[in-house]
Amino acid sequence: MAEYRAYYWMKADLIQFARQLGLPTYGYKPELNARIEQRLRGLSEIAEPLRKQPKGPRDSDQPLRHNTPVINYKSDDKTRAFFKSVIGPDFHFTYLMNQYRLAHDNLTYGNLVDVWVAERDRRRRRDYGPAIAEHGKYNRFIRDFFDDERNKGKSLGDAAKAWNAIKHKRGEPRYTAPAKPERGSR
Repeated sequence: MAEYRAYYWMKADLIQFARQLGLPTYGYKPELNARIEQRLRGLSEIAEPLRKQPKGPRDSDQPLRHNTPVINYKSDDKTRAFFKSVIGPDFHFTYLMNQYRLAHDNLTYGNLVDVWVAERDRRRRRDYGPAIAEHGKYNRFIRDFFDDERNKGKSLGDAAKAWNAIKHKRGEPRYTAPAKPERGSR
């Protein structure tokens, strides 16, 4: 178990490992990870709670409005078009909005607009750092890379190169600033 946890796993790697263990390979990374850890601990498989799968057409199969109830939500092009028409061209799907949607019942698309706009306003503050999912290690690394003053002016390609250099190493794949050279040494 410790060896498994010592490395960062891409979703494709988790799927392959789950398949080798004879486990189901569907779901988000946290679900796959929990299933694998359960097996590695030698514990019996816990019956997974069934996700409520909405029946019927997607909400976006009909015109979306502020008062449209969120029943069978999909982050598709039609849903994106609705949000862009209301919020503007800066709209993009966010982790926070999705988590809010999953955690609340009886929502309307207007509620989701309000959540997104409130988050946008918080993001405009210099001291705000948006939430990053536990499994969003790449996103956390990239944010920390650009928070380092020594990386000002560097590109996303530079950050990705730094990520690729550490992501398969043992240990938590976190950005750590390079050590400053000692005075007088080269």
